[in-house]
Amino acid sequence: MKIPKYWAKGQPLSSQAGRGRFLFSCWGWSDSSLQDAANNAARRTSGLAAKAEAGARLDHYLYGEHLPLREEIVQSVPGANDDELAVVTRNGYGALVLNTARAMFIDIDFPAGSPRKSAGGIFGSLFGKKPKDGPEQQSLANIRGWASRRPGVGVRVYRTCAGMRCLITNQVFDPMESQTQAMLKDAGSDPLYIRLCQAQTCFRARLTPKPWRCAIGRPPTRYPWSSRENEARFRQWQAEYERTIGNFSVCRLIEQIGSADVHPEVEPIVALHDKFTCQPDRELA
Repeated sequence: MKIPKYWAKGQPLSSQAGRGRFLFSCWGWSDSSLQDAANNAARRTSGLAAKAEAGARLDHYLYGEHLPLREEIVQSVPGANDDELAVVTRNGYGALVLNTARAMFIDIDFPAGSPRKSAGGIFGSLFGKKPKDGPEQQSLANIRGWASRRPGVGVRVYRTCAGMRCLITNQVFDPMESQTQAMLKDAGSDPLYIRLCQAQTCFRARLTPKPWRCAIGRPPTRYPWSSRENEARFRQWQAEYERTIGNFSVCRLIEQIGSADVHPEVEPIVALHDKFTCQPDRELA
């Protein structure tokens, strides 16, 4: 999993680029120390400035798909052999994310314009109506068909605010293998999610609601913070966010397809995921 423990920003360097001079700076990262992250940042900043001086195109240099995400590490889930089964991080807009080394989450978005709330909600219950051919039912049928082509697989299927989420429970996978990427694609997973899994060498599942779905603005600052004051501003926002999200749920378990066996590496992932995400009778966000 590409989840660095330390981040540092390089000192700005002035360089000629095109018709003017510009200041360049890059983030650096490390799993060993803050100083190593600072050295990495200096090397990357120098390299970027040199490319500018040489007249090279800078497209995607700073935002390449294989750069790790700058996310605060909140919690680690250890395995039996002193390895990490998963890491909980806080993403750029403040939500917690579960990053798993080998437990496969599949993220499936409904088509644009589809209703976010299930057609079988409170009004369906009151009047005894059952949803017909909505995006949830169509997606569930696709997932069942996908699972039927893989005899023996066990899948937990969840409804999210804008789509579906699956977790394969009885097998584990290498996120970098071509077969894994093919499985995600065949399941109809979001292409951006597939690319992110490759870039981060892990699978990801959001654990807490998106703030704007809870009528909360985005955080005023982001990790890594440039000062104690900026971190204090973020923590104040975080406190409000955590008070508000108790009224919402990230997903709702729909059904278990296929095998009910749970792989030893996946068992703690299921427990942690469901504890955070599945709050009964709450609005999905």
